[in-house]
Amino acid sequence: CPDGWVGYRGVCYYLSKEEGSWEWSQEQCSSRGASLAVLRMSWEMELLSHLKGNADYWLGLRREGERLEWVDGSRFNETFLVFGRGACVYLNKHAVASASCSQHRPYICSSDVYL
Repeated sequence: CPDGWVGYRGVCYYLSKEEGSWEWSQEQCSSRGASLAVLRMSWEMELLSHLKGNADYWLGLRREGERLEWVDGSRFNETFLVFGRGACVYLNKHAVASASCSQHRPYICSSDVYL
């Protein structure tokens, strides 16, 4: 993984210090050859909860109409519960919640190791 990223089970993660809207955060991840974090496995949630400390971080999940969709276009398979009815999803201290996409928070990028 690049310097400053954390690698685990073939995926690299980047936890930002800077804060921004969901869209801005996705652009920052794109500029690093990644996307906002897409979590397919339950262990990824456990890992990120452990790494992130007390801050709330944007994830690569947002509401498209009634359903949630990952930034890579894949459907959210309800691996975990998302609280709230906001359009964009973030990882908070105890769970996963949703809020207005314009709120500013730090973000987590993820990328497969081969990128």
